[in-house]
Amino acid sequence: MGKPTTKITGKATKICIWEQGDKCDDCNLDQELFCRIRHLRLKYRTIFGGTFILGPLPAIIGIIISSFSPLSKFFIIFGWGIYAFFFLNIWESHMLCNHCPYYANNSESKLNCPIDKGKLKTGTYDPGPLSRSEKIQFIIGVMILGLYWIPFLFMKDQWILAGLSILGTIIWVFATQKLICVDCVNFSCPLNKVPKEIRDEFIRKNPIIRKAWEQKGYEFSEKNTLKDQNPSKEKIHKRQSLNM
Repeated sequence: MGKPTTKITGKATKICIWEQGDKCDDCNLDQELFCRIRHLRLKYRTIFGGTFILGPLPAIIGIIISSFSPLSKFFIIFGWGIYAFFFLNIWESHMLCNHCPYYANNSESKLNCPIDKGKLKTGTYDPGPLSRSEKIQFIIGVMILGLYWIPFLFMKDQWILAGLSILGTIIWVFATQKLICVDCVNFSCPLNKVPKEIRDEFIRKNPIIRKAWEQKGYEFSEKNTLKDQNPSKEKIHKRQSLNM
């Protein structure tokens, strides 16, 4: 992370991603997770945003060219925008993002993670994993976000554009899981794909997170597959240059 640009308070003071970059010299996790390398934010946002639009775009086109009245078209599109803002900034932020270590700094009113930078923080940081209820809420919320348009398109026989919208949403979820969720430190998200060995290593390094996960019954694997626990001088130099 390099030198902090904001004051670090709350539980963030006990989590490694908020520490100075030079304290990571004996750790190799930043080669596996986006816990440090800030210049990759553009990559993650491009993948997330670029594929996310594949679902709504054909649906919006279908609504615009449909036989709905102009006022109905406006309210259908505007309604999705309102729900998207509500889900991403209030509902999801309160029950999913608040379990992410990037949520832990009480000095920030907005989320500062590689994907959702700028999202409102409407909850309180919880270092433990999501509950079953929270996971169900997240899945329902994402389904509404992605499939909101489909009933309206079916009503006007926009079958092709409805199919393209569904396909676009599937591509978004697939791309997110394969290219982003494999690096994400919000480990209990239903979409997270970080290998257990790497997840265990990160949790072990952060006692406040480890305690919360163990209280929920989490069990660690005994194997540790991280190949390089003592990074070379070259890797240390590269990491330091990235954190400048």
